Amino acid sequence: MGNDRNYGDYSAGYDPEAVEHDLQMIRQLMHGRRQLSMHLAQEIYYRIKQENIEFQSETGEDFLTSLYENMTDEQIRQINRTIRIKRQRKQNTKRLLKINRQIAITMSVIVLIASIVCINWSLFMDLRTNYQTKKLLTKINTQEDISVNANEATPRADSVASADTQTIQQGYDETVAPFPDSPVVMGKFTQLYEENHDFAGWLRIPGTKIDYPVMSREGDNNYYLDKNFEQKQDKNGLLILDYRNDVTTDRQNLIIYGHNMRTGVMFGTLKNYKEKAFCEEHMTIRFDTLYEECEYRVVAAMLGSVAYEDEDVFRYYDAIDISTEENFNAFKENIMSNAIYTTDETMTYGDNCLILSTCDNYKEDGRFVVIAKKIE
Repeated sequence: MGNDRNYGDYSAGYDPEAVEHDLQMIRQLMHGRRQLSMHLAQEIYYRIKQENIEFQSETGEDFLTSLYENMTDEQIRQINRTIRIKRQRKQNTKRLLKINRQIAITMSVIVLIASIVCINWSLFMDLRTNYQTKKLLTKINTQEDISVNANEATPRADSVASADTQTIQQGYDETVAPFPDSPVVMGKFTQLYEENHDFAGWLRIPGTKIDYPVMSREGDNNYYLDKNFEQKQDKNGLLILDYRNDVTTDRQNLIIYGHNMRTGVMFGTLKNYKEKAFCEEHMTIRFDTLYEECEYRVVAAMLGSVAYEDEDVFRYYDAIDISTEENFNAFKENIMSNAIYTTDETMTYGDNCLILSTCDNYKEDGRFVVIAKKIE
């Protein structure tokens, strides 16, 4: 197995540069050792195969032959097998990295497209909400104009009025009821009420974006959380009057719920009332029910939450009946003790109140609440 040849003495060959290249490579592989052994031959051969070293002259080929002579066929096969496995693993790793890179790029593109779609979809939904709201307002304004024009065109019967004239007047009079003591939908709301009997009124806060219809569905406070006036799916939902409320009854708290949308629609800007300075500039709230135009003044703002059944806390959303002095005083005391701030407006027994409620992330199931009283 041994080989006593001195590879530093190789100088034969047709190409001096190729010979010099091979001699230099052989010196590096031999590390100054003058004699090949089986172990050294395996070590050098392994390195040659691993680094894909190629000889350019007969000198190099002779050196490679001497390596073969110092190894068994099984050793050569084992080295070749080991190198092949390592190369396969390396190729697999590269292939896997390439696939992962392609997956990452694909996922990034998908996420980007999804983000663009979501942003544009949210923008589209908000634009649709604003468009639908304007359509509803146009219908209200049109109905108001019709009522005004009809009343102006109807002759007044100062002395003797015919039955026909009285009938025409009753047809356009907003306060005439078909039956004694029964409420009548105001003229400006008749069309909307005919289109959707869940329509309960209109909430507007001058100087803010809040200017929306209010819905109330019997026995269900959740129906309009994700539906529009046409009862089609809409993530913005609508403002919701608690179904337990009766707008024809005095001495109660009317509670209106709405989504705290980041885009500002519905109750998305109600959180501005956390600042007392903002409140002082926007004290007036208008909530016109089907039967009456009403104005409210802000009394207080507070943070609350949806409580568990076993929690002994103030549940503002259950404080509807304030017809008794006891209930009213309990409601007032809880408002004052939980308020972020109060205004110069005061509540006294006999007042009717309006509560606006929306989600707030200051805690789990948190709520932000604005309380106002009706101005008679």
